[in-house]
Amino acid sequence: MASLLFFLPLISLVEFIPYGCFPGDALVHLYDGGSRAMKDLKIGDKVAGGPGSGYSEIYAFGHKELDAAHKFLQVKTDEIVLELTAGHFIPVQVEEKVVYKRAADLKVDDRLFTRFGVSQVTELSEVEKLGLYNPLTLSGHILVNDIVASVHSEWFLDSLFDALGVSQYLPSSYQLLLSPIRALYKLAGRELYSTGYAMLNSFVNVDE
Repeated sequence: MASLLFFLPLISLVEFIPYGCFPGDALVHLYDGGSRAMKDLKIGDKVAGGPGSGYSEIYAFGHKELDAAHKFLQVKTDEIVLELTAGHFIPVQVEEKVVYKRAADLKVDDRLFTRFGVSQVTELSEVEKLGLYNPLTLSGHILVNDIVASVHSEWFLDSLFDALGVSQYLPSSYQLLLSPIRALYKLAGRELYSTGYAMLNSFVNVDE
């Protein structure tokens, strides 16, 4: 019970985390060299964040629901396919800069960062798949189906940033807002934090 009380401050932040997600069958790469479906990830798993981001541990889930059927935007490059919700952010190479776009704003020929380098979008469509998962990593990035994505999506600052024309800075702003949870993860350590998170989840169902 003491460990549960230690983690109660998580409620005020985690229950309002945005719900942009990936489907349950999306694949990520693990630090040990293997890969795992999104639906099988857990707190503390160390996953690839893409070139330049290395591997980073999962400290929370914005959403984790196995049985939910949802519409996803399907993004195809020459050899890779990624499905994600329309409001989820993804880094795009624009000239020599990295610009964050919502998936819904992607266009054919946009250049995405992948495990193998930069690849252009060749096709965009909508599909329905099972599962809604949004693992949050310490780095703020995650490599999903070999494409680099942000862990962040639409949330309460979107309308303001859109009005100011600075939407590309939303992922870094949301990463900053969630820094207290990451600090708690580092302070408590993976084992204690995972135990407390599981106990909290059993009471308030944080993941859903």
